[in-house]
Amino acid sequence: MFPKRRIRSKTPFEYAVRVLSRRDFFESEMRSKIAEHFGEDAADETIAKLKDYGYINDENARKNLIASRMRSGYGSFRIKEELREKGVDDNVTDFDDIADERYIDRKELLRSMVAKYMETKRAKSPYELKQKCIAHFYRKGYSCNEIVAIIDSMESEQ
Repeated sequence: MFPKRRIRSKTPFEYAVRVLSRRDFFESEMRSKIAEHFGEDAADETIAKLKDYGYINDENARKNLIASRMRSGYGSFRIKEELREKGVDDNVTDFDDIADERYIDRKELLRSMVAKYMETKRAKSPYELKQKCIAHFYRKGYSCNEIVAIIDSMESEQ
């Protein structure tokens, strides 16, 4: 096993700020990172200080994660599961509000991804291609009804 990587920061706060400069972390994630290197007491003090300065905000980190995953092509079920794994509120009812705030058109995004998938994949029959497409986007976290509705609307346009 590899030895633990030596950290360059001398204080827990300096370490936390350096880590937060790369991306947003949830409070629980940051607490475990700090505790790993500096101990639980230092983690509690540092988290309190980070919250006072506004460097850690779970709600903003949650919104940023949801928007990022939406832009990456993941559906609400997959995003909800990722939030649950991180121990964060996984309320799906505000996904549309977050998409509107960040100017993300979820239906158009899914439509373009489905169109691209249908153009690039090969199958023996149109039915098999449709089934492959449904399975692919279902694994990405979209509901079957959303996918089928998009495919049907695309077929009716042709």
